[in-house]
Amino acid sequence: MDYPMRADLRIGNSFPVFELPDQSGEKRKLSSILCGFPGVLIFGRGHFCPKERRQLTNYVEQLQSEFRVNYCHMLLVSVDDQRNTNENRDALGADWPFLMDSDRRLLHELEMVDSTDKVHGEIYIPYTFILDRDLAIHKIYNGWWYLGRPSCEEIRMDLRALMSARPDWVYRAPT
Repeated sequence: MDYPMRADLRIGNSFPVFELPDQSGEKRKLSSILCGFPGVLIFGRGHFCPKERRQLTNYVEQLQSEFRVNYCHMLLVSVDDQRNTNENRDALGADWPFLMDSDRRLLHELEMVDSTDKVHGEIYIPYTFILDRDLAIHKIYNGWWYLGRPSCEEIRMDLRALMSARPDWVYRAPT
C-alpha cells in the first residue's frame, strides 16, 4: 500500500532509531524504550483531536494493564509541547511514554506531514506502527479515518504474532 510518508518506512524494513524528549523532558531513544521487545509506535495529531483521545482512551482502558505484564511497549509521538503533552497524558491516565517533537524535526524527517489543519499547523498523519523487537516494521495502520486505527484486539493479535516467533514462546522442560 502506498502511504504518504518516507519511502523506506515499509513492512519488513527497520524503523529508524530516533531520540526525542518524553513528557518529563528526558531524552529517550526508540530502541531503549522497546528494550528488545515488540512495541506499538503511535504518531498522534495532538491533544486537541477527539479521534486520538478515543483511540488512546481505549488503549488505557483495555491494554495498559496488559502491557505491564506482556513485555511489549507502547509510545506516542506528537508535536505537542510539554504542558499539553502532560495534560493529555494525565487526563488519559496513561503510563507509557509520550514523546514530544515540538520543533517538528522528526515529522519532516519521516515525511508524515499533515498540513490540512489550519489551526494547529503541521501535525502528524496519524499512523500506528507495530514494531518487532529489532525495530522491523510488522504492520502499519493509517488512521486518517478513525476506523483505520488499530483496535485493541488487532494490537493483541499483531503482538501475539511477533511474540510467538520467539524460541521461548512454548515452555520446554529443562533436560
